[in-house]
Amino acid sequence: MVITRLIGGNGNQMFQYAAGFAIAQRLNMKVLVDVNYLKDKSNRYFKFSNRDYVLDMFNISGEIASDNQISQFTVPRKGNKYFYHLKKRLASERNIIREKNLTTCTSFKNIASHCYLEGYWQNPIYFKDYENEIRQEFSFKNKLSEVCIPVLQRIENSNSVCIHVRRGDFVNHPTLDVVKIEFYYKALAILSDIFPDLRLFVFSDDVSWCRENLELDLFEYEFIDPSLSGPHAEYHLHLMTFCKHFIIPNSTFSWWGAWLSKSKEKIVIAPKKWFIGQTESINDILPKEWITI
Repeated sequence: MVITRLIGGNGNQMFQYAAGFAIAQRLNMKVLVDVNYLKDKSNRYFKFSNRDYVLDMFNISGEIASDNQISQFTVPRKGNKYFYHLKKRLASERNIIREKNLTTCTSFKNIASHCYLEGYWQNPIYFKDYENEIRQEFSFKNKLSEVCIPVLQRIENSNSVCIHVRRGDFVNHPTLDVVKIEFYYKALAILSDIFPDLRLFVFSDDVSWCRENLELDLFEYEFIDPSLSGPHAEYHLHLMTFCKHFIIPNSTFSWWGAWLSKSKEKIVIAPKKWFIGQTESINDILPKEWITI
């Protein structure tokens, strides 16, 4: 079996699952997810916001790992912080695959046995051989809410562009910076040179800021009401996947919205720099066919 540890929000959990699923497919094993870190809401163990388990919005084949299954590799994240770390120090670990940094792990495809994954695994190369299967895994269980249908129809009946503006916990984040507003204008200039009839759909966790700061009057546009987001922003992500083109920030949430889109003419524009202090010219998270600025 392959167990992948889940931490972070929607996009992070999807990358972690996709990496584990790819290994499990290659080795003809089942993939399981460790949700214990998500269940710990004490906020003492993470630098950032606590998140809920969200993969149950999809038709994933993976199941939640039991403590007994996790114990075959490592100590389950349970109970008192100090006792947990003491037990973890004393116990032996087996077949733990830890992501050392956010550059491509060249040995990933050499994993050849049951294992437990710890990391973010934000690189599509890890599951490139199983893209069709991943798309099926991340198909949505539930239909869009009826209140979302008018928005869906406008998206499907236009040359729609998903513009995602991520603020929230990215403001003053120690490793992720809020993308500057100029990025969106440069991206729109690129798209409008190719397509004269764009209609913009702005998704954001801070719509008020978008209304006050984004100047979009050269286009038809609308801001997607936060009330349409649904549980764990499920409906926003689902709606994104129907858009034909994408302008996304350094957000794994809209990364997956763009990646899951089936638009044949899809153009995705993303920032080259994904992290504060990034030294690489382009981050490995970005597919080669996407435009970066």
